[in-house]
Amino acid sequence: MGLRVKVLAALVLAMFATLTTRLWFLQVLAAEQYKAEAKDNAVRLIEVPAPRGVIKDVNGTLLVQNRGSVVITINRQELGDQTERVLFDLSELLDIPADELGARLDDPRYYVFSPIPVATDVPKRVAYYIEEHRELFPGVDVLSEPVRRYPLGSAGAHVLGYLGQISEDKLKDPGFADYSPGDVIGVSGIEGIYERYLAGTRGLVKYRVNSTGENLGLIGRQRPVAGDDVWLTLDAGTQELAEQSLRAGIDYARTIVESDSGYLRANGGAAIVLDPQTGAIEAMASYPTFDPALFTRGFSEREFDRRFGAGHSYPLVNRAIQGQYPPGSTYKPFVAASALQRDIVTTGQSYPCPPSWTVPFDESDPEAMQYVFNNWTTADLGYMNLSTALARSCDTVFYPMGYRYWDTFYVNDDEAANGVESHEPLQHDLGSFGFGAQTRVDLPYEQDGRVPDAEWKQSIHDQYPESFPEGQWFPGDFILMTIGQGDTLVTPLQLATAYGALENDGKECVPHVLDRVVAPDDTIVRRFRQNCRKHVRIDDRYLRYVRDALTGTMTGSGTAASAFAGFPFGDVWVAGKTGTAEVPPKQDYSWFAAMTAAGGQEHVVVVLVEQGGHGATTAAPIARHIIEGLYGLDFSQFTEVAGTD
Repeated sequence: MGLRVKVLAALVLAMFATLTTRLWFLQVLAAEQYKAEAKDNAVRLIEVPAPRGVIKDVNGTLLVQNRGSVVITINRQELGDQTERVLFDLSELLDIPADELGARLDDPRYYVFSPIPVATDVPKRVAYYIEEHRELFPGVDVLSEPVRRYPLGSAGAHVLGYLGQISEDKLKDPGFADYSPGDVIGVSGIEGIYERYLAGTRGLVKYRVNSTGENLGLIGRQRPVAGDDVWLTLDAGTQELAEQSLRAGIDYARTIVESDSGYLRANGGAAIVLDPQTGAIEAMASYPTFDPALFTRGFSEREFDRRFGAGHSYPLVNRAIQGQYPPGSTYKPFVAASALQRDIVTTGQSYPCPPSWTVPFDESDPEAMQYVFNNWTTADLGYMNLSTALARSCDTVFYPMGYRYWDTFYVNDDEAANGVESHEPLQHDLGSFGFGAQTRVDLPYEQDGRVPDAEWKQSIHDQYPESFPEGQWFPGDFILMTIGQGDTLVTPLQLATAYGALENDGKECVPHVLDRVVAPDDTIVRRFRQNCRKHVRIDDRYLRYVRDALTGTMTGSGTAASAFAGFPFGDVWVAGKTGTAEVPPKQDYSWFAAMTAAGGQEHVVVVLVEQGGHGATTAAPIARHIIEGLYGLDFSQFTEVAGTD
């Protein structure tokens, strides 16, 4: 019995010792830690979004600004088993079908724990009702948030871009370390590229609360810092001019019947106005376009596909930098400049322009194939110099140039076996104009285009042998390249930059849309550094010859003479080139590239219309309309123009 009492006493002493030690640890050793945690538990931090910087054109005209909006959000995790009822009640209040609200709620771009915006610009009476009956709307919040406003509507949408929820990939990027899931950032265009300037710094509000969560009052505030303003090289008037001209020209093209293929479909296009002296982009239009204000709320996957999918020709694609197309005859000036540089042609010689041209073949071989390449017209245009061949876009003058590149610079199998290497001067010269590489414009998702060569052809054959059954480089590859066909691809901006170099005496400028970034206190945070250091590898005299030759495109028997009939060339200097690109099985793509100068202003204007027919039919009249607007001339009417290259 005595032993049991002793054991019990020892246990009691041990328990008291343990309790005393624990109390000493909590009250002495860990006192500061728990004081801090207790303090934190009594404080609630509320983030305050920073006003996003505005976007202005070169003259200070607002292109993107902020406005307040009442937004309804839903947190899926808090709905529980009341989802259907809540969506039905909201549908009645918002006059939005319940299934549409449900589809927006299932937007895969949002995390499961993130509040999802399902309605914006909600009437105040609806917001008040939800606030007063919160027990009926679990998981539903009414927020007053700044959203983007676009004073010019859809004008410049592809350049300006839009906002959206941050992606998982960006959350892993150290450059977005300050962002959290659900944050809204710039997704495309200027909004995306210059996000770090536009975003600003979020503020914080500190409240003291008791154990039940009751707000006991404000205890501190860190005010948000507004984002910087971004000024662009775009001119609002020129941007609207380019977009309206492109749309009007496309609408008119759809009334034109193109031979046996029916009405022109004219389903997409792009127009660019560029300052060749600086690389400043004054306008960049892509059709079809979209309304960036739509992105102030969430989309269901179905609604997103319906608005921005194939049925509407992918309006989110910026065709000016993302579209890759065969350039057709707009490529010929650069091929001609290279051929002059390489002594393949001369300025003083005359060349025949027959309806077709046959590739030279080995007459001693009776089984040798005879390859025939046709001109764009079946007429025999007789002999002409290179200048006239450019103005009249004679394919059969250019085909022999392609063969000469093969015959002069490529080696046969026996020579290759002996270590003799082929050379590709045409590809190098085209590359010096910027083809086959990104222009480095400050916009996202720019494509490279393509200047094909023997290495590329073998590589693409190895990857896709069924789509590209031939891996060997043939004379025909050069021949087709001389007229901008075959495997050649360019973007409209690449073409505009190259024509800018042609107008600027061979000096090529990196195109850009940023002018400067200005802080809220009006200090300059960043100014775009003009980059015009690159010079094409062509003799200046040949560049001038080609440039002067292109003035004949719009006069006399030039391919765009009908499209520019009555134009006051005495007031405005214009040189340009039509292009008709074949993209089977689709209708031909229409191109026109122009260089202009008058009154101290110089511009490059490039227009592309997918399935717009011949270059003179659709693209040239659109370019003329833009040029007339740039120089304050009377606008001409869109009329049907004979189909020339």
